[in-house]
Amino acid sequence: MPSKRSLSANSEPATGAVRVCILGGGFGGLYCALSLHQRSRRSPRPIHITLVEPRDRFNFTPLLYELLTQELAPWEIAPAYRELLKHTTVDLRQDWAEHIDLARQRVTLRHGEPIAYDYLVVALGSRMRPPATPGNQAHSLPFNTLQDAEQLERRLNDLEESPQVRVVVAGAGPSGVELACKLSDRLGSRGHVTVVDRRGEILRSYPQRIQRAAARAMAKRGIEVYLDAAIEAVDASGLTLGYEGQTRHCLANIILWTVGTVPQVWLGDDLKPTIFGQYQVLPTLQLLDHKHVFALGDMAAMPAPGRDRAPTTAQAAYQAGPVVASNLLALIADRPLKPFIYNHLGDMLTLGQGEAVVCGFGLCITGWLGGLSRRWAYWLRLPTSAHRWRVLKHWLSFKP
Repeated sequence: MPSKRSLSANSEPATGAVRVCILGGGFGGLYCALSLHQRSRRSPRPIHITLVEPRDRFNFTPLLYELLTQELAPWEIAPAYRELLKHTTVDLRQDWAEHIDLARQRVTLRHGEPIAYDYLVVALGSRMRPPATPGNQAHSLPFNTLQDAEQLERRLNDLEESPQVRVVVAGAGPSGVELACKLSDRLGSRGHVTVVDRRGEILRSYPQRIQRAAARAMAKRGIEVYLDAAIEAVDASGLTLGYEGQTRHCLANIILWTVGTVPQVWLGDDLKPTIFGQYQVLPTLQLLDHKHVFALGDMAAMPAPGRDRAPTTAQAAYQAGPVVASNLLALIADRPLKPFIYNHLGDMLTLGQGEAVVCGFGLCITGWLGGLSRRWAYWLRLPTSAHRWRVLKHWLSFKP
């Protein structure tokens, strides 16, 4: 159970300090907190930053798949918050936020004392889509956190002596495709990997160049793909699906559920979500009727040029965090705020051990060079310079 106490020595705001509370330590919340700390010396008033996050480790989710093939170690992609924040003034509360009282400007925690704030940042992200298929929750595994990766690793270790391991991946989106390719490489000739999706194409929201690269990677590995397939039930032996007018049963030792996520719900009765489960924000990422409250990441309908809203990706949250930090400082100093402008930097997917596809700015790189490009791009986005250099030093000293 998370501690009720702060993990920072600066647990009490200084007299006259502006109290900023950030809920959620994912890409939006953590990067906002780090950016706000770095820029806070420009503020005309001292700022006390409180980050509320129940987990003890940050999850760099785009690199989670590398754990399956042991290309990366857990500490590289899931550094401890204590380590990331030890040289900052951020007050980390390892706890769950239970309720937001917008009128009284107060956040209730599950274990600790309530937090009063002057400015609030809500970046609670998303959660797995509630299961609708019978047996799904009892017999399938998610893959979204370090704990999920560790659970899958235990299952794979239990099957280490099995001559054949059957894996069914539900969902042909990015997570499903990346998992299928990594697991196929991990299992080798012992593995039989199947991907099932109710839609008619893989990676439906991605450019055709990425779709084609992914299709080639899965075909090369002998991964079986069922599209336009409706999953009807899941049990201990596998899953039942409707395909081409017939009912089929796919045997599986492991079933992985990657059919998507939904935004976290607002912690209170004050706001109503959009049809996509998000909450409306101004271009500055402030709530419509609460200018001292910012929302970003998966929970917010963030603006994006040429789109109805920014995608619910780590890339969008990563870009929004520093913008919110900058706007917070502008609000404190009574300066004009700047709008958030989402800039799509391209698409990257791992397609097996040491391989990836990277597309952006008119270029598309595949194979080992794509894998190197993807790894480098994500290295640049690791949360702190100290962690980046520690990881790079490890990579440079690695001897296979």
